[in-house]
Amino acid sequence: MCGIAGAAWNRPGSPVDERTLVAMRDSLRHRGPDDSGHWIDEGVALASRRLAILDLSERGHMPMFSEDGRYCIVYNGEVYNYRDIRPLLEGRGYRFRSDTDTEVLLNLFAEEGPAMLDRLNGMFAFAIWDLRERAMFIARDRLGIKPLYYAFRDGSFVFGSEEKALFEAGIPAEFDPACWEELVCFRYVAGEKTPFRGVKRLLPGHYLRWKDGEITVRRWWNLSERARSHRDELPRDPLRWYGETFDDSVRLRRISDVPVGVLLSGGLDSSCVAGALAEQAGSGVASFTVRFADAGYDEGPLAKQVAERWALQYHELTVSDEELFSRVRRATWLHDEPLAHGNDLHILAISEYAKPLVTVLLSGEGADETLGGYVRYQPLRYPALLSGGRAAMPILSRIPKLNNRIRKLRRFLNLGAIDRFVLFNACDVLPNELAPLGMRTSGEYEYREAVLEEAQLLYPSEPARQVMYSDQHTFLCSLLDRNDRMTMGASIECRVPLLDYRLVEGVAALPSSAVFDGPRGKGKRLLRETAGKRTPESVRSGRKWGFATPWWRYLRESSDLRDIVHNLPRTPPFDSGPFEPRRLQATVDAFLSGDDQLHMLVRQIAMIALWHDSCCGDRRPVAQAAAV
Repeated sequence: MCGIAGAAWNRPGSPVDERTLVAMRDSLRHRGPDDSGHWIDEGVALASRRLAILDLSERGHMPMFSEDGRYCIVYNGEVYNYRDIRPLLEGRGYRFRSDTDTEVLLNLFAEEGPAMLDRLNGMFAFAIWDLRERAMFIARDRLGIKPLYYAFRDGSFVFGSEEKALFEAGIPAEFDPACWEELVCFRYVAGEKTPFRGVKRLLPGHYLRWKDGEITVRRWWNLSERARSHRDELPRDPLRWYGETFDDSVRLRRISDVPVGVLLSGGLDSSCVAGALAEQAGSGVASFTVRFADAGYDEGPLAKQVAERWALQYHELTVSDEELFSRVRRATWLHDEPLAHGNDLHILAISEYAKPLVTVLLSGEGADETLGGYVRYQPLRYPALLSGGRAAMPILSRIPKLNNRIRKLRRFLNLGAIDRFVLFNACDVLPNELAPLGMRTSGEYEYREAVLEEAQLLYPSEPARQVMYSDQHTFLCSLLDRNDRMTMGASIECRVPLLDYRLVEGVAALPSSAVFDGPRGKGKRLLRETAGKRTPESVRSGRKWGFATPWWRYLRESSDLRDIVHNLPRTPPFDSGPFEPRRLQATVDAFLSGDDQLHMLVRQIAMIALWHDSCCGDRRPVAQAAAV
């Protein structure tokens, strides 16, 4: 697990000198405090910061060269099945100097080229330089658990695990105003684009090849194609298949030469991961829980029950109001993009708390998107009823205090066609709700609409499955980015057993009846009725919480955050658009005076303001302060 950076060029001279390369590398120090290395040759520069997980010796040092000297690799991630692959390579004559997955990955590429990617079960982003062909190969894992960004500067190609590494190479940290609408509505820019002008992310399940100044990008993993191929051989007993594969996924993610713990919220997903881990590893596994003073957000009592059930070491942390501002500033700098999920700083805080005890954490991320766990999916399971619901809205609109979920359903029904309901399902702010603020919107999102088209072809007439597929390529990516940045910000590796590609592909192929139908209307049937049986009854039968945080209170009661909200109309980038200042001021004043319906809009624009201040323009002073 590491941070990687580098460059390639085909012009005379070296646009990335040693000093620049080291600055790129060391901007990622938090991702790899245990070792560092760099290498520069004609037309190429590679660098790495290492977080030692497997083979803690110096034999894991990167950049790492193949035995014949042809290939050089920098690598971020873990290939969990590398010990199964190694004998294959040894049988073909490869010799190994370490017990690292890095060396297995390097030799597998030397043997099979890009086709080797299909063999890997893991999370990864890596770059391999071919000294003979003078070509760079860069690849990213199927779901996008590990990040990779790239850009061009003066004809050179530069890349890094985080955008901040590119800025050290001279790429301007300039906000791209074309992202305004997507940032405000979705909280996250999906696809290749980022909020920075000229900076791209390599998409999950894609690889990139650079040679002679030209790049080609290929999609090596396509969930739609994989789901179709699995439909020919569905498991006879989906529950048994899911339970056995889930347990094997946890088993694979236990490989480590450093201590492994678990992030435990008290919900079904993390409790299932904790139970499987403890059943395999025995008692004494360290668990880490975020507590909240607000009882409506606190799952601590449930987490304690799970810890007692499995004799886990229970550790908890509460983030005080006094810490909020400094922690959100650091989380913003680490993330490089506007915080999108509210609990980012809490995951960073619990990861920093866990670091003295463990270096690897397992998380329950991914169950909702793959197993249909979100409440917002439920109306889309019954599309025929939505037309009736639309007819009833004029009556419901006369009820003074609508339930929040009914109010949200009414907003989505007003969008018209059901594919709009699917497209904007994860939004807290809809494009038409920005007009009163003076913002012109298009309602068009090229990447998201392309993903939706794929989903419609795979699941015709099944909007609930369409939105799950769409989320797996958009919303889930933002969650995984959040997980990576906040845990790696504390030099912790976070592994996500529920996103083993075998589970993701297999569930995508199953009919909806096998995914959704469960007892008492409870969601995530495949998990609940398998690994969930190990959890206490209070967890199995409890309501869905999610990892919610009381930002409506934080933004009003924290003096620093309240000042930011109040001054938003006069704060970059809002002082130059896209909202009409007087209308924006009226909105933030209404929120500060108690209008909770404006909470999500105000929170997101506050996160954009904090991000712009921390990460755009001349960012070095902020970066240095945040890293202290």
